[in-house]
Amino acid sequence: MRAHYLDGLRGIAVIWMIIFHAAYDLKMFNYLDWDFSSGFWYAFPRIIAFTFLFCVGASLNYTHRPRINWPVLRKRIAKLGAGAAAVSIGTYFVFPNQWIYFGTLHCILAGSILGALVVNHRALAAGLLLMILTGQYVLGYDIRWLSSILQRPSMDFIPIYPWFWAILAGLLTGPRLETLLARWPARPFLTFLGQNSLKIYLLHQPIIFGLIWCYTELVVR
Repeated sequence: MRAHYLDGLRGIAVIWMIIFHAAYDLKMFNYLDWDFSSGFWYAFPRIIAFTFLFCVGASLNYTHRPRINWPVLRKRIAKLGAGAAAVSIGTYFVFPNQWIYFGTLHCILAGSILGALVVNHRALAAGLLLMILTGQYVLGYDIRWLSSILQRPSMDFIPIYPWFWAILAGLLTGPRLETLLARWPARPFLTFLGQNSLKIYLLHQPIIFGLIWCYTELVVR
């Protein structure tokens, strides 16, 4: 069962993702001098990641309730695992000093498994959400703490802690959000993007990067 409001939200996130990566690639080729380490361009990709992860959590309510749908989960693990491996291998050869070893897709894979295990245990999910938010924002065990242990830069580092909180938030509030957005008219274009978000995720960066590289090599130089 598909929730069209989630496809619409994913579609919006896909558009944001393309905009951000186009700007980031232009920055890499020195066509832009924007600061991606603070301000809007620092917050923007985190808003995008949150949107995708929130949708992952919300969608669990339609797939794994009242019990885990193991055939669907196994198929999702295989598909996301292949995609995550492709991202890691591809970035390792192109950007060996900052390759993606645990990015957005890896987090979605891990979060899909963990979320499926708790989606039918709402009290446990709420308790985990509270624990993560407390550790992240009260006790200071945030992403920088985890990064200091790994000591390895990455172009896209979205670890399951603390980002699992976004999946839990979607898991717990998704049904209520559907009620609020029930009158939101379907947008076929956004729905199409949302339903094909994984394919677009895997293909858009090589296309954007390749186009800018070709322009630089064939026109500018």
